[in-house]
Amino acid sequence: MNCVRLMWTTLVLISLMSSTGCISLSEILGQKRKDTLDTSYLKREGYSIPPGGMPTPVAIDPSRGPSVVLEVRGDGNHLECIPLPKDKPIFIEDLVAQAQLSDKLGELSISIMRPNGPGLPPVRLDVRTDAKGKATNPGLNYAVLPGDHLIVLHDERNHLERFIEKSFNKR
Repeated sequence: MNCVRLMWTTLVLISLMSSTGCISLSEILGQKRKDTLDTSYLKREGYSIPPGGMPTPVAIDPSRGPSVVLEVRGDGNHLECIPLPKDKPIFIEDLVAQAQLSDKLGELSISIMRPNGPGLPPVRLDVRTDAKGKATNPGLNYAVLPGDHLIVLHDERNHLERFIEKSFNKR
């Protein structure tokens, strides 16, 4: 009985540490994640990367109307400016469906870099989607606002990390 309690306590501690950013399960297992950020490509496109590694968004031309920057990172990087409708809001799930991102990449990890005012770093909002393009946490299906910069990646978490997240989200 004590062995089972110790095992569950250890598993809960590991999951809490990994969910708060203190440590990742990959680090516990001795795996090192590779840095796949191609800074030369981003610099050519007008980005500057500060020491923390968070890219600052490219200024969007206001004469083109409300729009967002969509950056898809994967086998090849893709960067485009997407116009937003003026008559209705658009949400992350809508954008993923319209761009067919789940069909191409499967489960996604999306970071929204939202402008926070002049001279301030952008606010980062993270969303994960399942293979069907639905937000794994429906409360995180954010509305996309003009000027947002969306960075889309294939979700590279291992099965244990996904299992732990699903276990905690059911409660």
